[in-house]
Amino acid sequence: MNKLEKLINIKFVFNRKDGGRTLCFGKIEEDSNFEVICDNEAFDGIAADIDCTELNTWTKVCKHLEANYNPKVEEITTC
Repeated sequence: MNKLEKLINIKFVFNRKDGGRTLCFGKIEEDSNFEVICDNEAFDGIAADIDCTELNTWTKVCKHLEANYNPKVEEITTC
């Protein structure tokens, strides 16, 4: 997917506490996992332990990752 295609597919933009933005792609399902890309690639990975029955919106997922994983998540994609 090229940059323009990716921009067109943005589902949600979360404004982080640090003034940055997290771009969110895909639809959250009950069994979703999330590919997480941070400003420091050492923290990139897959988040497979998020309860999507409780954290069922992009805002909830972003707030959870910001508070419990890394405050500088740049992109999240469902997988």
